[in-house]
Amino acid sequence: MKKWVKQIDPNNKYGGAFILGDRNVELPSTAVVSVTRGEQFNIPRLIINGFLNQMIMKAMSKNEDLLYAELRGQLEGGIGQTMTVWKAGKEMNSFRTSGMHNFSRKFFSWVFYSGKVQSYFLTWKANGHIPSYDEASEIVTTYGRHFDGGKLVKKASQPPNELSDQKPS
Repeated sequence: MKKWVKQIDPNNKYGGAFILGDRNVELPSTAVVSVTRGEQFNIPRLIINGFLNQMIMKAMSKNEDLLYAELRGQLEGGIGQTMTVWKAGKEMNSFRTSGMHNFSRKFFSWVFYSGKVQSYFLTWKANGHIPSYDEASEIVTTYGRHFDGGKLVKKASQPPNELSDQKPS
């Protein structure tokens, strides 16, 4: 079983990350990146989202089809972002629609879909590259499905391949 590693940002006492796996893992050609991002969570929503993430993280650590995961939170701005990298889209979808993740989606969707929350969701082909947090944020907010307080304001579109093909410098 893989272990989650907690990372504290020394420059920001209100932000941090949990990492599962190795960012330098060799990706199969079928690998996909999936990003979920919420902005403007109030404190109760952040607490509930954190609790649900803890439950989902247990299942992630046991899933052999998950290659890499990164959960980041930022109290300022009420931001929560989850990035997962899967062997293939089929495996990601299977995880999303079963177990604790599916329970959370069904019964706690109001965390992401009401109030002032801005929500973004996108899955795309990895093309051999795991994006950084900033790259993933830019890709999901530019190309992802976007909800404003639960109302769909933009449908998802796939990012150009050259975005996914960029290697970190």
